[in-house]
Amino acid sequence: MTAIAVKLGTIGPHWTAACKQAVTDLNLLFRRKGIAVTLALNGHGPEISVGTDPGILGSLVHGRTSAETDGSGRLVKAEVRLPVKLTINTPRGEREAGPGMHEVVAAHEFVHALGHAPHNSHLMAQTLHKVMGDRSAGDKLRAGSDSMPPLQLSDETVELLKGIWG
Repeated sequence: MTAIAVKLGTIGPHWTAACKQAVTDLNLLFRRKGIAVTLALNGHGPEISVGTDPGILGSLVHGRTSAETDGSGRLVKAEVRLPVKLTINTPRGEREAGPGMHEVVAAHEFVHALGHAPHNSHLMAQTLHKVMGDRSAGDKLRAGSDSMPPLQLSDETVELLKGIWG
């Protein structure tokens, strides 16, 4: 089992909580699906450094990931950049998106860092649509008919990650 260190920069309380939750939930998914990689906050090994980028609009649902891999496609190091603030429009105006939306965006970028380049479905969809909850805690992102959280990996994503990590 390969451990990947996730190093959180100064990213604010919403992203810090979301990244920690994404690490926990992805590790559960990886274990359940037989993907031999684990994410460790402040661990050792190949590193994913996480920061914010004011150039990424918070009204859009995405981050930016650049990764360096070895000859077998395994991560050597990666930089994940997230918007400073993730927002959603409501009948009362724009507000900070809820923790679930933050977690899905962070998890999406972490899976990119692990070697999943294409945008296909579920967590790795190209377009994630915002679904406003009755309160921010109920906000979700939808890919096709799937709403997240909870995080979901398509069979294609599982096979791709297994091919890289075992």
